[in-house]
Amino acid sequence: MSLLGAKKGKELGFSDFVSSAVRGLFMPYFSLPIIVLGVAVGYATDLVLKPILVDGFENVGSIGAMAGPIATASGISIITGIFIAVYGQIYGALATSAKAGTPTIGEAFAVIGQRGLSVFAAGLLVTLATVGIFIVGLVVVIGGAIAANAGGVTTGLFILFLVVFIYLSMRLGQAGWFAADGMGAIDAVKASWSRTQGHLMKIFFWSLGGAVVFTAVGALVGLLTSSLPTAIGSSIGTGVGLVFTYASGAVLYRRITAK
Repeated sequence: MSLLGAKKGKELGFSDFVSSAVRGLFMPYFSLPIIVLGVAVGYATDLVLKPILVDGFENVGSIGAMAGPIATASGISIITGIFIAVYGQIYGALATSAKAGTPTIGEAFAVIGQRGLSVFAAGLLVTLATVGIFIVGLVVVIGGAIAANAGGVTTGLFILFLVVFIYLSMRLGQAGWFAADGMGAIDAVKASWSRTQGHLMKIFFWSLGGAVVFTAVGALVGLLTSSLPTAIGSSIGTGVGLVFTYASGAVLYRRITAK
């Protein structure tokens, strides 16, 4: 099974973007590692933080006693999140490549060994560029506006920098996919900037429409897992959401790069 179904390149439309998410959920080599890891992290985090939440912060004893579990939970979440992102993008790239078919977990891990660092580095560069520019610009300009008691200016500047953030996210957001497809990190960022030209409206509206559909499906998953322990049920929902994100993201990438 391919995430693209029977279509290729420029034949892909918004319906394929959405349907690929469901298709990805029924590709066990793709969905199970992501969902299982999500559940494991959710359960582990719950075990680490539950004593603090149950006993209350005032009964923990010291800030140091709180910092340890919080740092542990954060570290587990960050490391696992990075791995899921790398696995999701590389598997998605393989499952939508010219070689139609379903990659095995072993094949995906073999490619991760070759391209995983580039995917991580590309994602890090994009995060630093988008979030860094947004935060620094916002702090500097809004700080000046507040100093001048110009509240209206502050609101306008916030909207401006939000638009800049969204624009940069769309122009650079395909870098991880280019890296998963075999490019180095810096070349992937450059390719994302150049290849998204002329596709920004597609990226924006497909992403917006997909968010609405996937949120509705996520709510349904939440109802189906409501009888499970909270940590497990919410983790399953998060895992399903991540499968949808990477499956549909792979289709959008193939549509943008189609010749």
